[in-house]
Amino acid sequence: MLHFHTVYLLLTPAELFDSIKDRAFSAVTTMEKKQRRTPSRSRKSTSRGLLPIEEPLPEKKLPKGYEPIKDLLQKDRHLSNLVVENMHDIVCTLDLEGRFTFVNDALRARAGRPKEWFIGKNCLEMIEPRDRDALQECLKAVLRGEALPAFELAYHTAEGTVWVEIKATPLIDDGQLTGVLVIAGNISQRKKIEEELEAYRGSLEELVKTSTKELLDANERLEREINEHKKTLEDLKNSELYYKTIFQNTGTAMVIMEEDTTLSLVNAESIKYIGYPPEALEDKRKATDFVAKCDLERILGYQKLRMLDPDKAPRNYELKIVDRYGKMRDVLVTIAPIPGAKKNIASFLDITDRKKTEEDLQTSEEKYRNIFENAREGIFQTTVEGAILSANPAFARLFGYKSPQQMVKSVKDVAYQLYADPSQRTELKNLFAKHGQVHNFEAQCRRLDGNTIWVSMNARVVKSKDGKDLFYEGTVVDITERKRMQEEIESKSRSLEETNAALRVLLQHREKDNTELEEKVFHNIKELVLPYVDRLKTGHPADRAIVDIIESNLNSVLSPFIKSMASRYENFTPKEIQIADLMKKGKTTKEISQILNLSPRTIDIHRYNIRRKLNISNKKINLQSYLLSLS
Repeated sequence: MLHFHTVYLLLTPAELFDSIKDRAFSAVTTMEKKQRRTPSRSRKSTSRGLLPIEEPLPEKKLPKGYEPIKDLLQKDRHLSNLVVENMHDIVCTLDLEGRFTFVNDALRARAGRPKEWFIGKNCLEMIEPRDRDALQECLKAVLRGEALPAFELAYHTAEGTVWVEIKATPLIDDGQLTGVLVIAGNISQRKKIEEELEAYRGSLEELVKTSTKELLDANERLEREINEHKKTLEDLKNSELYYKTIFQNTGTAMVIMEEDTTLSLVNAESIKYIGYPPEALEDKRKATDFVAKCDLERILGYQKLRMLDPDKAPRNYELKIVDRYGKMRDVLVTIAPIPGAKKNIASFLDITDRKKTEEDLQTSEEKYRNIFENAREGIFQTTVEGAILSANPAFARLFGYKSPQQMVKSVKDVAYQLYADPSQRTELKNLFAKHGQVHNFEAQCRRLDGNTIWVSMNARVVKSKDGKDLFYEGTVVDITERKRMQEEIESKSRSLEETNAALRVLLQHREKDNTELEEKVFHNIKELVLPYVDRLKTGHPADRAIVDIIESNLNSVLSPFIKSMASRYENFTPKEIQIADLMKKGKTTKEISQILNLSPRTIDIHRYNIRRKLNISNKKINLQSYLLSLS
């Protein structure tokens, strides 16, 4: 028996139960065969696969030779009870309707129910609804005697759903099917592991796909890189002559130097700078041999620094070089190390003309700076908003500041700090917007001490490339004294104008009086004297000479008056002037002919000529009225 127990301990609970079941079934089968040959009325039924667990073996007399079988069955029955009750797997029996007829402790413990709760209850009530139909079909198949493999399902417990793997065996009593033996192993942990494995398998497959794709991509990239590398090597090999040709024929002087500045290769353009042929330079001379003494120490320092740390040495710098003829020129050097070789490549650009231009520009700048600093006119630059960008000393002094720096720091808005009337700044900006510049713009400004001054400004707008106003710049001069003198002159001019106006009025009255006097004298002589003189001419011949003398003297007296009238009647003959004057007095043609001793026809001809010379011929204008308007 010790050996028997030892063997059982090496088996799993399911294997142990199967072994016990088979041994008992074998013994019972042998006994049944013998009993069939020797029938007995008190024979008890047995079940295939499992002895009735709760019922003791029948106490009857067995045939001779059956006692060992009885002992074995009794012992195996006791052992079977122990095994079934202590198995970790679930063991139960069902009737033909699927109701529980026996449950072991494992099912009772896991379900959390007593034994009485199970007996008579249908097993489908404990199964997940989705698995009930499948379980019912499996039980029917077992009852039909079909061999089925183990299957999985889930059932409810107080602690939740449990997954089990079920093996079902039919129970036969006396050749009749009485139920089903069910053995179920808990596979919840295995299911969990399987789910994790499935998830891990999916992740692993995805990872394998990703890794495979990455490997394929990397392989393709590697192949491309290898092909590109081969092509690069081939291109580099094929282009060596090309770049050597470029080096030799470029328009820039280039040299390749060793670490100690020994020239190992020079191009044709370098000959123009140094004056030596390549064979006299390569591997024979150093680049420092042609550096001017004033720059030699600095260049040697660069070279030492380049040997210690190439990144700290300057890559671009200016220096003076001296050719074989002693001519000095300024050059801009660009130097860089050649990767993989202890050599440097340097290029030289002649900047002699540029340096001279810079020096001239600096001289010019100093000149204009001197003009700016010492100009008598104030020179300024202001922002569009009104801040001062720069100013010369004259501009600062003009507004009472000690220095341009003080003014730039103090003045933030010229409209309110420099202009007496801020609207003048607005007017100036409007002129800038319209014309871009102003000339002799006059404005009244305020000094730092509060006194006002007048200034004249010439300024312009400085614009950017896109047309935006950047700032205003210009010059101002103090015109305060000029404005004061101008005001005095204007005041005196106004006084003189008033005096002149009074004099003009007096002169006009005087001229008018003179004119009237002249006309009165002229007309009085004409009307009161000359007619009688004409009549005297028709008198005695002895008096003719005296009459002529009187007429001559009267004409001499009237001559100034006639000239005065002639100035008003240009191009008139003396006779036409006389006739015009008589017409102004309202004389008719007949009266004029009698006064002047002329025929009326002659008077009419003179009247026509007067109208023609006055440009009123063929016009409906009264000649007498027109002549009066002229006087």
